[in-house]
Amino acid sequence: MNLSIKQLRAFLALSDHDSFTQAAKRFNLSQPAFSTLIASLEDEIGYRLFDRDTRKVELNANGIHFIEIARRLILDYDEAINEIEARASGKDGTLTLSVLPSLAVEWLPEILAQYSTMHPQTQIKLNDTQWNQCLKSIVNSQADLALTASQPATNIFDSSYLFSDKFYLLCHVNHPLAQNKKVKLNDLYKYPFIGFSQRTSIRQYTDKLFESQGKQIKYSLEVQQLTTMMGLISANYGIGITSGLTLFQFKHQNIAIVPFEDVDLERDIYLVSLKNRAQPSHVKLFSDFIINEAKKFNSKIKTIQE
Repeated sequence: MNLSIKQLRAFLALSDHDSFTQAAKRFNLSQPAFSTLIASLEDEIGYRLFDRDTRKVELNANGIHFIEIARRLILDYDEAINEIEARASGKDGTLTLSVLPSLAVEWLPEILAQYSTMHPQTQIKLNDTQWNQCLKSIVNSQADLALTASQPATNIFDSSYLFSDKFYLLCHVNHPLAQNKKVKLNDLYKYPFIGFSQRTSIRQYTDKLFESQGKQIKYSLEVQQLTTMMGLISANYGIGITSGLTLFQFKHQNIAIVPFEDVDLERDIYLVSLKNRAQPSHVKLFSDFIINEAKKFNSKIKTIQE
């Protein structure tokens, strides 16, 4: 059996008007062409749907039974077409974004909220994981995109620079360093220092900061979570270093956030995807949106710094 949507719509039009002339006019067909369309539908399904006389046409018992079938078929068809068109326009589909936990605290949640409002049909799955796992998830096809620190060294990835993230000192408000408008790295060595674990991107950069001076910092304690660091700093257990995008987590009455005077190293943030992998339209649309919003954010940072 080979039913067409056009046949089904013609059937519903005729069932509404009880007149070939009126139904054909609504359907933008001549009456003979419309009558042929109804006849072809009846031939296809194997029974008549209407009783006809010289003055009117009306549904028979078969037609009354068939009307619900026709409506269901058209509804399913229309829903399928809408889904196809939405996906083709980039407004529908599922995508997975791997992201460093330190990037998921601020900026990104706002981006996701905006995008979800604009494209509610797109389902975004967030995989917050350590920096090395972000790239691995793309290679293993567990994620479509990744937000990570530093540009991948291997050429199997495509990467787009988004913005740079500065570093700040964290200490208790009663700590001697809290009284300074700015601090130097040399000021930190004599105090107990809390570091993030080696698997985090912030720790990678913290080590680089001290290595740039030809020195190494001795960590009195290592943690993985931002909230753990916040609790320890607020209790004056020690001092620490974090990035600008995580500062929201450390806005606490007992914590002072102090910028550095002699630190030029910044954490560059990139949007990464697998090279030569064709992106579905909804992933490309989301990728373009993040890049565009990052440009705005980058301009905002530069304005504040100037």
